[in-house]
This record gives sequence, C-alpha cells and structure tokens, in this order.
Amino acid sequence: MSEAAVAGGDWRKSIAQSYRSGQVRSIAEELATFEPGASADSKKMLAMKFEDSIFKAASSMDDYRKIIDKKINKLKKHYAKKGGVDEENKDLIREKELLFQKAIRDEYSAKLIYIAKHADRAVQVTRMTSGEQKAKVLKDHCDSLKKRALQLGVQIDGEAPLPRLNHDMAFLTQLKASLDTIVDTVRSHVVKVEDANLFLEEQLDSADKKLLNSKNSNILRKALQDAADADNSTQQLTTDQMKLLTDLMNVPSPIPRRNQDADQVRAALSRIEKMRASTQAILTYCGLTAEEKTSFPGSLKKCSAILKENLLALGKDHSYLFEDVEEKDEDGNPIIKLEDSWNKHLQYADETVVQSAAAVDDDDITAEDEPANKRQKTDEDTSTPPAETNRMVISARVLLTPGRKLISKLIPELKKKSAVLIKNGTVSSIRMEFGTAFEMTIYFKPLLVTIRAMNKEAAATTSPIRDITALSGGIQWPSLHQGLNAGEITDNNTSHVSVLGVTGTRATLAPIIAKQLEYASAQATHVLRKCFAATVNGKTSSSESDFGIEIAETSALIKFMKIVRSTYHNGKWVDVED
Repeated sequence: MSEAAVAGGDWRKSIAQSYRSGQVRSIAEELATFEPGASADSKKMLAMKFEDSIFKAASSMDDYRKIIDKKINKLKKHYAKKGGVDEENKDLIREKELLFQKAIRDEYSAKLIYIAKHADRAVQVTRMTSGEQKAKVLKDHCDSLKKRALQLGVQIDGEAPLPRLNHDMAFLTQLKASLDTIVDTVRSHVVKVEDANLFLEEQLDSADKKLLNSKNSNILRKALQDAADADNSTQQLTTDQMKLLTDLMNVPSPIPRRNQDADQVRAALSRIEKMRASTQAILTYCGLTAEEKTSFPGSLKKCSAILKENLLALGKDHSYLFEDVEEKDEDGNPIIKLEDSWNKHLQYADETVVQSAAAVDDDDITAEDEPANKRQKTDEDTSTPPAETNRMVISARVLLTPGRKLISKLIPELKKKSAVLIKNGTVSSIRMEFGTAFEMTIYFKPLLVTIRAMNKEAAATTSPIRDITALSGGIQWPSLHQGLNAGEITDNNTSHVSVLGVTGTRATLAPIIAKQLEYASAQATHVLRKCFAATVNGKTSSSESDFGIEIAETSALIKFMKIVRSTYHNGKWVDVED
C-alpha cells in the first residue's frame, strides 16, 4: 500500500489484528488495577470497546497510540487522586491500598530481585571500567531499590525481611512513579554486566517499540532507500520480501548423516543461508512503514536469535569444514585480512585471572582482612596492596623517550618481529605491517597503538622493510581507513571496497570500518599498557635505575610484539633471523 493511501485514511487496513489484540490486553491489565479484586479477563470486554472507539476515531497510527496513552494516564491520575474508591469506609480504603501495594510488588519483584542478586558484581565492574564516582552512584541506587523491595515484602536471598509499612495511597502512588523512573534504568546497567545476551534481547525489544512510531520509521526508511540508491542496490523494502525472508529463516536445517562430509556441507550451507536471510530481514524490516511492521512483531529479536543459533552451530559442528577453504599464500600460510585486526582479539596472558579476582573481591575487605589461603600468589612480593598490583601505566618512563639513546638489545628484537623504528625529530614510534591488510603503529609517550588499513596497491609496489630505522617526511595522522582509497572503480566511476564478504562504496563502508579499527586500536592499547604495567607493579621508582627500567620496558615491548604476531598469524609466526 502506498504512503499516500495510508495518509489518506486507509492506515487502519495496514494494522495487523495481532497488534490490536496486544493493545486490548494491555488496556485490560491497566483497567484491572483501578478496581479491587478485578482481573484482566474481567475487563477484556470493556477494553475491547475502549480500544475500538479510539481505533475508529484516530487519524493515524501515531494518533491511535497517543490517545490510548493519554486516556490511560488520565484514569491513573483520577484514581490516584480519589484513592481508587469514592466511599469513606476505612476498610475499603485499606483494602484498596493493600491491593495496590500487591500490584506494585507483582510488577517489580522480579526486577528488584535481579538487581539485588547481581548488584555487587555490577558495581565492582563499573568501578574498574568507569571509575569510583559512577560505581558509587550505581551502588546508591541499588541499595535504595533493595530497601524498597524489602519494604514491599519482596523476599531477597541473604536479607532479613523488613516489617511492611502501612503506606497510604498517595505514598504508594509516589513510590510507583519513582520505581517507574529508575528501576528499568538500573536493571539495564546490571544486566549489561551480568548477561550480555539478555541485554541485547531487551535492547532489541526497545528498538522494536520505537520503530512502531511513524516518524522514526519514516526517517529510517528514507535513509535506507537513499543508501540503496547510492549503491545501486536491488534490495526490496516490502512486506512481500519480508514474508519471503521470514520463510527462509524458518526453514529447518538438514540433519547430516554420520561420517558424510557432503551432508555436513549441505547442513553448513543451509545455516549460512538462514543467517543471510536473517540479516536481510533485519534490513527489510527496518525499511517498512510503522503500519507494515505490526504484521511482523518482534522481528529484530527473532532475527538475532536465529543468527546466534546458527553461528554457534557453525562454530561447534562445522568448523573443520572451513579450515581447507581459508585463503593462503604461496607458502601455505593464511592470508591476513583487514577484518582480522578486530576479529582476532589481543589478550594479555594474565588478564583473565586478574579481572576475575577483582570482580569477586569485596570492596569492604582489605588485604589484611582477607584469609591468606584466598590471596592470589605471584612471583613478586605477596604483601603488595591490590591497588598497587592492578596499577595501569599510560606512558613509558625511559624507553624511546626524547634524548634517550637506543638500547642495543632492541634492534635485533625488532628485526625478528619485522618491525621498523620511525623517528620524527625527538618522537619515536614503531610500525609493524601485516601482509597488505593493515599496519600497527606503537607510540610511547603516551603508550598508544593505532591500527590503520593499508593501501594494497601501494604495499604491493614497495619492497619489504629492511632498514630498522627510517625517517619519515613529517608527522601525519591519517584516517584509520586510509588504505581503502584504492578500490575497484565501477562503470559509474564509484570506488568500491570489499570487507567481510560485503562489497559496497567506500563512502558507505569506510566509516563502519573506521569504527572497527578504532575498537581494535583501543584493545591493542589496553594490552600494551598491561605489558608495561608489569614493569611497575610492586616496585618503587626510587629503587630502580634508568637502565634497569629501560631493560624492563624493552622486555615489555618485546612481549607485546610477540602477542601481536602470535595473534594475527594464528600462532604460526617465526622470528626473522639474520
């Protein structure tokens, strides 16, 4: 149906009956809260008449939803003001208050229990990632909600129940308004730390609801259409296409017979096809009008679930099929691709142990109070306070600092790792190249790593790095996606690039790739600083000489380069010998 027809008053024909039924259920539940002893089923007929009258009177889908919300909020204010009953009988008033308190408890108990159960870990992770101030704010909110939960009669493991207070309707209404404002926000922070999959599902649900707003849908629809036109794409943003993709997503994958490679290949290809259909379905769904989206409720979460299911299945049951088809060079080594820079995560060897220990420690327990058998053992002084052992270093103290001569031990190690030293006046950095895909630059004041795409044509015409020291023509800071400039030129004189099996214009893909490279650079910077932190933790600068510090920092740099080469070369890197 055309947008003109929808605007002309035929918008009702595009609304799925399942969407209207959901609105009726929601209205019935709201109406039931206004009458003691009432249930959603007893209010269903009234809710149907209520919804139908609004549906007939509304001028658009947005107007329909706006009128429903407005009338429900008006009823809430009316009953809150009058206490829900017109009679002055104290018993009836008290009954209404108890029922309202029970309704609040039933609505929020599961969320409050989840917050209370995982609050401590969420606070400690927030402290490590965002600082003490944000951790304190989150802890205060969690403690306040835990107290409210106990007062409402919610049972929380490990907490003694508090006596229920005889709150009047005005207080309960104010309490519910406060919970409406803060509970979902606090729970979202806790869920993000505790269960990433649940957090993603809830965010997709929220996005789905926002896309039912005509204004939001129209903006996104236009942006997708403009992008498709720029790429000369034939992607169809229609309900028929969405139905086709939904059917493809739900096709059962064939069950392979044992020891039958051909069956395994067919099963793997079937899962890949379902993943392709899921990704296209997300794009198509986002390009539908708000009215058309009501025919495909929860599509974002469904597509995400299918993608996750098939990705896990491919990794678990079919991974061996992809080993032989991996692109390799003439020597049989895997070819490094640009996407390897962010798909292969650099990991500091001891990071998992340190983080997990920090995540479960109680902030109120000091090193002196902690039992000796629970303290983490290290090769260094075990009496070092935790704050000192987790110290992060953001700058080299001696190594390659201005005015410092190059330590002789570093030159042969750089050659082994095929790294080159770059000097810009008094500033030194180290560059490492990874095939013709990307390059990494390491800085020392501050400790910083940048990963940039390489110009494949330029890389192919230059000789391999031979001199360990090179002079650049000046300080430059090019874009992270600088190497994407040289792409395939099509008939319409548009530069195209291919990444992760996706081909598109440079204007479309470059900003996305730049974000991925920014993430990869941040992860590499984190690992570099962890390596250098090992040269400081448990030691005092007054007890060390500059030469000793330089030796330790050189070892940290060598360790980092070893991690980098091992990660991006799949553990098959062999040092280059003279």
